[in-house]
Amino acid sequence: MKDLAAEAEGLGNIFRHLWLLQAVAKAAGVDLTAEMRSGRLSGLEYAQMVTQCRGAGCSKSCALWNSARRGDEPPAVPEFCPSTRIFKRLMD
Repeated sequence: MKDLAAEAEGLGNIFRHLWLLQAVAKAAGVDLTAEMRSGRLSGLEYAQMVTQCRGAGCSKSCALWNSARRGDEPPAVPEFCPSTRIFKRLMD
């Protein structure tokens, strides 16, 4: 039986990138689930965010950026994030 959690060739582990995406969303003050419920974020956009994250090659930088943030900092998204544009739209 094929392991569906295994990494697809050229893409990072989906679970790691889901976690990173959620961590960036938290840092941005964005609730991705609530945004999907409200219609401000489509399921397709969310899937594209995950796929772009998996293929971006910045997971180590992202993890370091997230771990360096303190809880009292204003909402932010790293500029290297491939979903920065979507996050900034959702932050407004």
